[in-house]
Amino acid sequence: MMVEKRVYIASTEEKAGKSVIAIGLALIARNLGKKVGYFKSIGVETSEFKDRIVDEDVKTMMKLLDLKGDPKLYSPIILGGETFLDFFDADKSSKYIEDILSAYKEASREKEVMLIEGATTLSSGAFLNCSVPSISSRLNADIILVSRFKKDHTVDDVLQAYDYASKYGASVLGVIINRVPDNMKERVENVIKPLLEKNGVRVLGVMPEDKLLSSIPVREIYEAIGGNLLAGEEGMDKMVETILVGAMSPESAMRYFQKAKNELVITGGDRTDIVFAALEAGARAIILTGNLYPSVKIFPRADELAVPLILVPYDTYTTLQILQGIVGKIRPEDQRRIDRAKEIVAENVDWKHILNE
Repeated sequence: MMVEKRVYIASTEEKAGKSVIAIGLALIARNLGKKVGYFKSIGVETSEFKDRIVDEDVKTMMKLLDLKGDPKLYSPIILGGETFLDFFDADKSSKYIEDILSAYKEASREKEVMLIEGATTLSSGAFLNCSVPSISSRLNADIILVSRFKKDHTVDDVLQAYDYASKYGASVLGVIINRVPDNMKERVENVIKPLLEKNGVRVLGVMPEDKLLSSIPVREIYEAIGGNLLAGEEGMDKMVETILVGAMSPESAMRYFQKAKNELVITGGDRTDIVFAALEAGARAIILTGNLYPSVKIFPRADELAVPLILVPYDTYTTLQILQGIVGKIRPEDQRRIDRAKEIVAENVDWKHILNE
């Protein structure tokens, strides 16, 4: 059996929505009767699976597509956090490229459609000559760009990405513009899309902002970050869309929090004034950092409003980094969001062109 279609899903920036596209296309292709495989040449240590730390996306796709074997087969290079350079010999890039090609060959065995997911950005892995355009050319895969909508700046991001890919001779099938607010959809269709197409960029889809896909239950945050639940247990199933850091005066904090929607607030445990401001501004949950216990006076109010107060040992910056790695991820057991990913891709993306149907 030969691979009929190789699709390399890449993004112009972090958190653009590659995983949603990958899940949606995988399920659509499988429903068409295709044998679907998955590969991520460069992953990031984010989750525990089969007694090792793996990329969360790899874990999800292995379970979703019932892929067997070692996770390393589906993601041969794993970056450990932000200081990963010490663990790689950049002078031996050919070895890493060979590792990727060898793993891909095995992962694609007896598959008809291969979905290849890029790392954080197009340039991730460039220090090993393993950037998305470089590897996609070696795998003979078409790149689909996923660009998170940033008003008119979206055009610049996409055109620059096309220019970057062209230098490697990579084939770019088109772009999917993701997370477009309802009030901006008309502008995307009438201004941004025509301008991109005038510059030779095929727009394969315009996906709307979706609350279910862009939010996360407080309970899931609590399970991922750990810590102690001090109050507000009845609010654990509330959905969080925005993460804010409270490190200002109470007056400024109140105005800041009120502008946000469905926010989780991170602040020092000793900032009782900020905690009160967040509670009154309608925060969905509050994470207290530094293992600093707040005044017990806030507990009854948190219980009354059903706003979980979660105490963690990390500092504010570390807590923020952990949460940014959680929000937007779809876990294997999260059937609601998996179903929604398939639905939103089927409705808004030209999957027939992508899958050659």
